[in-house]
Amino acid sequence: MSNHDLKFEEEKETEEELVIRPVGFLEQEEIQQPLIIPEHFHEADKIDFRDIRKRKLYIHHTIYGADAASTGNYGVFWIAPFECTVTEIREVHETAGTVATAALQIEKLTGTQLNAGGVTLNTAIELDGTARTVVTATLTTTQADLVLQRGNRLTMLDAGTLTDVNNVTVIVEITF
Repeated sequence: MSNHDLKFEEEKETEEELVIRPVGFLEQEEIQQPLIIPEHFHEADKIDFRDIRKRKLYIHHTIYGADAASTGNYGVFWIAPFECTVTEIREVHETAGTVATAALQIEKLTGTQLNAGGVTLNTAIELDGTARTVVTATLTTTQADLVLQRGNRLTMLDAGTLTDVNNVTVIVEITF
């Protein structure tokens, strides 16, 4: 038997364990002790997000290329799967808009709202600002607009004239 013909011999020693031994690959004296895998079951079939040790999540969304200059490409980019709080929003764009009114707001939507939710930013992000510069936005002081319930949505709401705006990327940090 060549070294490429690895085979496993499986034996069930008892009802509680499974023993797996490699056969034919190593010399007999090089074979390690059997690996015993105890029988086990998983009680829950869902993830309980309260048990996750790292309590931050980063949501990335990009409107690529010249699509960022069209208002029809802005909208909902995330649906909250659990209760959480928006703790930071950052934005960067590859090419700045050429009209001073180009701006971006991130809104929290509930129910069937569209473009009528609670604003998460104190002031909209100016899309005519310096290109390729990461902007950390100032969050609203209205805490209720930062807390998301399961099923609430985050949307990018554009304002003004978006002429020449290109590659808009947003990162939203949430805690839970």
